[in-house]
Parts: sequence; structure tokens; C-alpha cells
Amino acid sequence: MSMQTVGIIGGMGPGATLDLFQKIVSLTPASCDQDHLHIIIDNYPQIPDRTAFILGQGANPLPYLLESAQRLEAAGANLLCMSCNTAHHFVEEIREQISIPLVSIIETCAAAIRLKFPAVSTVGLLATRGTFTAKIYHHTLEHAGLSVAPFTDADLDRLMKVIYAVKAGRLSEHIDEFKFCLHQAQAAGAQLLIAGCTEIPLLLPVVSPAIPVIDPTLTLAEQVVRLALCPSPAEACVTKEIPLAIPQG
Repeated sequence: MSMQTVGIIGGMGPGATLDLFQKIVSLTPASCDQDHLHIIIDNYPQIPDRTAFILGQGANPLPYLLESAQRLEAAGANLLCMSCNTAHHFVEEIREQISIPLVSIIETCAAAIRLKFPAVSTVGLLATRGTFTAKIYHHTLEHAGLSVAPFTDADLDRLMKVIYAVKAGRLSEHIDEFKFCLHQAQAAGAQLLIAGCTEIPLLLPVVSPAIPVIDPTLTLAEQVVRLALCPSPAEACVTKEIPLAIPQG
């Protein structure tokens, strides 16, 4: 079976990278080892904190992201993806420096919402302060006809505590604060929640949201598997075979 080689720009964080890899493996239609995808993971946790840079408080991660992308391309990857939502602030700059497709977690999430939840108009975005500040999701969601329920600074502070606790391996900390954020999003009009930081899906098994939750890591994994199994070159699959078009109107 012909398949593309997938490169994962990882380490942001390692647990989120593992989650993406596990989902790609689980979604691949395979009856033996040899049916699985060839995946090259660059687990590079030394990439500087994306949120800190966006807030003007840290080093620029872009040179590190470009280093990882180019390393994966040189290693033989035919298409790339990243296991970090906030890192997609730099997606266009990365695309300019590589010659293979980079599948966006933001674009696949927005397309999946329009396809699977066509009646939804307002979403709650569970994401880092950097993702909110840079409006990494907002522009793509608005283009898809979706609005983002507002969060207060206090709500974002709670979310950041939760996210960094998960990054530190303390999964059970701040669960009550996380549940409060879910309630706040729904109270602000959200009909659906986006787990818009790759640490958030790791918490979903221990909470029970009252409204649907979409896992962007899962939508990314689904699209990566479809593209990797496409018999044409990955670029042709992205532009023709399996478009990421977001419905208009």
C-alpha cells in the first residue's frame, strides 16, 4: 500500500505529542505492523514557550520550529503536522520555508465543526492566553461563520494554571477550576467546546462537559491519516483529493 511519510513537530509538550501519535496510530486502518504509517517524530521540548513569546515575555520559537520542520523534511517526511495549537501562530511562516504541506490543526478543527455540527454558531475555546491574544483560532472560525464565546482574564488565568499543571505531569490538579471554565464558556453562549490546547484533551476523561466537545488533536489525526494514505503526492491530496475547504455562507 502506497503511503506518505508523516513528520510531527513535537515536544510541545511531550505528552501532547504522544497523544497525537496515539490517535494517528488508532485511526490508521491496519491489520499488521506493516500497514501502519511511517511517522517521524521530532520530540523537541527545547522549543521556547509559544505563549510567553506572544505575550512579549520570552524567546522567539520560530527559528526552532523552522529547524524542526526542515529536519523532518530532510529526513524524508512528505507532510508535516504539529502537536501544539499555539505554535500555529507561526504556521504561514513555516509553510514559506518548506516544500511539503503542513496540515493545520486550526483548519481541520474548523472544517470538522462545520461538517459535524452545522447548527452550531458559537463555540467555547479552551486554549492558552497566547492563543487568545494572537486570535489563532478566531480568524479561521469567523471565516467558517463561527463566533467565540468571551472569556474573562480570570478565566484565562484558571485555564493557564490547568494547562501548565498538565504539562508538569500533575493531571489531577485544578480540576475544579477547569470545570468552572467549562461552565463559564457555556454561560457565555457556547454550544460546543473546542479543546484548543493539546493538553486539554488529556483532561477530558476526568470531566463530563454538558455540551459537545471537539478535540482538534483528533480532527488533525483524522486528516493526517487520510492524507498519508492518499495515493497521490501529499500536496495533490491537500489541494484536490481531500480539500480542507470551510463551507461559506
